[in-house]
Amino acid sequence: MDTVTPEYARLRAAITERLNDHDLLGIMDHGAPEDEYDPEMEDFAALIAAGTPITPEVVATVWHKWFGNTFGETDSEPEEPTTKMAALAADLQTIRDGYLQY
Repeated sequence: MDTVTPEYARLRAAITERLNDHDLLGIMDHGAPEDEYDPEMEDFAALIAAGTPITPEVVATVWHKWFGNTFGETDSEPEEPTTKMAALAADLQTIRDGYLQY
């Protein structure tokens, strides 16, 4: 059984909050559950824990993994990051910077 440290649990909660606030799919106001972005959160948490800088391109790559391009295709290259992805990346980078200080 995996044990999650309190620090990692806080990291996951902070990422979930940011993902829900940015809501790149625009679904939270339509009744999506709070854990809607959990698969993406897990990817970002692993990247942050590994020390990976969170850039707009990293956000676009994670998003592409789960949602594909504008046609839903996941076997192509990720599209260019949107301004919303860049804003999310900035917030996730701030979380990363705080997490790595522990």
